[in-house]
Amino acid sequence: MPSYDYRCKKCDHVFERFQRITAAPEATCPECQSDETQRLISGGTFHLKGGGWYASDYGGSGRTGTHGTQPPAAAACPPEGCGSCAEPADA
Repeated sequence: MPSYDYRCKKCDHVFERFQRITAAPEATCPECQSDETQRLISGGTFHLKGGGWYASDYGGSGRTGTHGTQPPAAAACPPEGCGSCAEPADA
C-alpha cells in the first residue's frame, strides 16, 4: 500500500498516510483538525531486482552482485603477450 504525504494549508503541519491508490485524499489535519489539506507530490522509490544489477554504483575490487557473484573481470594477457593489444608482455 503506498504512503502519501499531506500538508495542512492552515497550520502547515506535514503528515503521512498509508492509503490505497483508489482511496480519496485525506481530509482532516491531525494537528488542528482543519479540512484544508493538500496531497503533496513526492519522489517514488524503486529497487533493481534480478541478476546483473549491483547494489552500488561504485566500482572496486570485492564488489559483489545481488546474488553474491563477482562482476566479470577484465581478461588479462598471457605472460608471452596476446598480440592484439599495445601493452608489452612484461608490463
